[in-house]
Amino acid sequence: MYLATNNYVADEGHFAFVLVGKETIEIAPFKRSQKLDVLAKHEVSSSVNRMLPKGFAPHDCASGESAGFMKIGLRARDYIVLGELR
Repeated sequence: MYLATNNYVADEGHFAFVLVGKETIEIAPFKRSQKLDVLAKHEVSSSVNRMLPKGFAPHDCASGESAGFMKIGLRARDYIVLGELR
């Protein structure tokens, strides 16, 4: 509901981290490019999983206490993988 109220609409050329605090919500948008993109959980293959540190589990949505993201290089491009540290 917050995203709709603030007229945020995702598209193929952009992604965003939505940071939800106790009293505030912040949208951190990014433009996809040839240099930076995001890998959704369903796109993380076993070969990508091997690049991630032990204890890092990819998620599409992560709790603030354990949320993190990893930057990996794949096919001459950098990707961000959102997840949680266990």
